[in-house]
Amino acid sequence: MTAPRILTLYSSGRTTQSASRELADRLSRGLAGDADAIVTRDLVANPLPFVDEAFVDAAFTPPSTRTEAQIEALRVSTEVMDELMAVDHVVIATPMYNYSIPAALKAWIDLVARANETFRYVFDHGDPYVEGLVKNKTVWVVMPTGGTALGSEIDYATGYLKFVLGFMGMKDVRFIDAAGWREFDDARKDALREELKALAASA
Repeated sequence: MTAPRILTLYSSGRTTQSASRELADRLSRGLAGDADAIVTRDLVANPLPFVDEAFVDAAFTPPSTRTEAQIEALRVSTEVMDELMAVDHVVIATPMYNYSIPAALKAWIDLVARANETFRYVFDHGDPYVEGLVKNKTVWVVMPTGGTALGSEIDYATGYLKFVLGFMGMKDVRFIDAAGWREFDDARKDALREELKALAASA
């Protein structure tokens, strides 16, 4: 049986003592069973470009007529889309910054959310609708916060992630709630680590 393929995304500004990185690594290893099946992308250490005019022009040009310059403008986007399409699970390690997601993670979303690649507009019958093209994946969002409760009225991160990932076809989005992690005592931290182990084993 082939080991599940995992894409792990890091978006915390912390490279050491990062709760989201630690917990995501633990979950990814449990899901994969084989370290070689894990692809990691550090969105902070190796930041992605933001969408610019060249990107927009290229994205809205039919593939058959794109110039070499336009293909190059989409190169990084195509690379991260290919990474996404090739895996079974996506593990997103993200803190909550100012009640939403880090800019580094938003940059990744903007590059993978491309019309006719990860979603398409359907005009076949009646009102047009969007069909997500990223199928058969489970997304795990590991989200420690400084105290903001996930799902609260001031949480603008989880609802957005659930919507935008679902828009691309990733409907199975599971949040690992580590709100207030810094205030956890050792026993509570260990309990969450064990919970991750159990979740990975049952996936």
